[in-house]
Amino acid sequence: MSPYNNTCLEKLVHITNACITLEYWPSYFKSANSVVIPKPNKTSHNTPSSFQPIILLNTTGKLIKKVVSNRLQFHMTANGFLDPNQLGGIRQRSTTDAGVYLTHIIRAGWLRQYHTSVIAFDIAQFFLSLNHEFLSICLKKAGLNTNVVGFFNSYHSNHSTTYTWNKFSSPAFNTNVSVGQDSALSPILSAIYLAPVIKIFKKRLKTLKENIPTDILSFVNDSLLISQEKSYSLSSSFLLCSYNIMSKILIDTSLIMEHSKTELFYFTKAHYPPNLSIDLSSVGGSVISSKPIWRYLGFYFDHRLNFNYHTYFYATKCLSTLSAMKMLGNSSRGLLPIQKRLLYRTCILPIALYRFQLWFFKGAPIVKNITELKKMQ
Repeated sequence: MSPYNNTCLEKLVHITNACITLEYWPSYFKSANSVVIPKPNKTSHNTPSSFQPIILLNTTGKLIKKVVSNRLQFHMTANGFLDPNQLGGIRQRSTTDAGVYLTHIIRAGWLRQYHTSVIAFDIAQFFLSLNHEFLSICLKKAGLNTNVVGFFNSYHSNHSTTYTWNKFSSPAFNTNVSVGQDSALSPILSAIYLAPVIKIFKKRLKTLKENIPTDILSFVNDSLLISQEKSYSLSSSFLLCSYNIMSKILIDTSLIMEHSKTELFYFTKAHYPPNLSIDLSSVGGSVISSKPIWRYLGFYFDHRLNFNYHTYFYATKCLSTLSAMKMLGNSSRGLLPIQKRLLYRTCILPIALYRFQLWFFKGAPIVKNITELKKMQ
């Protein structure tokens, strides 16, 4: 590393430490410019949804946020503040971990003659709804000192943005209502926010007179309530009770479930799943029933965990991509064969093998899935 790079690094570290020590985030880093760009392939641009805002921020500020985010990730993991079932917004945890965990407990339940039932729920406008005061309380509970908490209080205040469209530029508008979804700090801050929610949920289940063995799996704003019982009706009752409790906890923490996106699914080794439903009218929802195929985090689950539709969907997607590759050249011009091979390995195979760990393992019925994938060769 050259002396100039060392000097630049030292200056950035000095600025970062000064911001935390002084509990201050400079106003220059809080000012954003939102460039409004029309979305392509739109027949009309008469509605706001026809436009895509691109937010431009100071690069130095983004780099400092990345550094602070890395330190928070390490600290939260080291002190055990985050729940083990939180798999979103945390380093070295991914959708693969969520899918493998879910399929593992389902198959483990089958060995004990237990059926697995899940309710998937979504938090409406998650990043926009994070309450700054509650987040400050969470940061204190996480063991961070007063300087860091004060820094984040300054970080979340007095934000502004201007809107630019062609040659027009608007005056600055106040934007203090959320935690920026595209910020480097958003994933870990959202995980810190949800950690007490999950702990309160588990604690309330333990204080009930009747034992309700419900587990929870969280991936940012997409979460699951999981119940394993020999009786589907009993499992459905436990899920309904847990759902009501979680809904009230989220309301107390300024979050709201989007009941229209709530889904119910039953896993069973039988040929046909049970025809049961759960009434969520007590919390403002509707009656939900299990579907033949359930999509979660990009996985397509069937009730027997065969993943036949999952491989069919991604194999079909690969075939569509392969058809588009024909435009890149032929035997006489365009890309060379070695370049096409590289493109196939980097763009097609990752799609075809998306989270194959869920269905490709020793003893799994994989013949039909492998046959489906062979169609794209």
